[in-house]
Amino acid sequence: MPGWFTPSPRLSRSVLAGGLSLLALGLTGCSALAPLMGTQPIQQNVAVITPTPTPTPELVFDSVFTDMGSVHPTLMIGPELELELDMWTEQKTHEWYTDSDKLFSFVISVYDRSVDADAPFESKRHVYMSNISVMATTSTTSGSTVSPFVLNADPLLVTLDPEALRSDKGLLITSPKGGFQLESNEIGEVSDDTYGVTLDFAMTISSETTAGTGTYGTQVVHVPVPVAIFPRT
Repeated sequence: MPGWFTPSPRLSRSVLAGGLSLLALGLTGCSALAPLMGTQPIQQNVAVITPTPTPTPELVFDSVFTDMGSVHPTLMIGPELELELDMWTEQKTHEWYTDSDKLFSFVISVYDRSVDADAPFESKRHVYMSNISVMATTSTTSGSTVSPFVLNADPLLVTLDPEALRSDKGLLITSPKGGFQLESNEIGEVSDDTYGVTLDFAMTISSETTAGTGTYGTQVVHVPVPVAIFPRT
């Protein structure tokens, strides 16, 4: 189902971080070997350029979002059976103001890690979702809370995929043939003293115990996603 997943900037940052780690290891190794060889390090004037960080508001809430507004929490729902939630926003996270509309989209998929990713699909355990709910709960300096967003739906009725695979247990979410996507969910204005919103994703999941057996176990799983909220300056 092409077009689901938003490319993540984490790969380029991971490559850069790996390169810097190798450079630091090389420099440490040279300084440690010098006394053993009876030599003294040569002092050199090296110009160091320190990048200027982009100013961002101080976080007072345990938000897991990146600056570009994407998050990818995972949850093991069975032996080597991993559920992944990909959630992203249509604004930068630091633009989730108390008085603005806050839009988010998400995809839910399950990966059977007991077999190779390119293994035949029938060798993977089938997992179905029969209900999806999302409830937003605010955190405020006054201590009062509200729920500015509530979703409770049958995924078969709200899925964007017209050819989604389904059964009496719900919508198939085993990758690569299954999955669930919902876009442009809107959280409206919240009180001026709101500094965070926690989105609780709850899913009713039926997972095949062994691939091809047709024997399933059902459970309700939760994935909380905290998001910081900022006053408009």
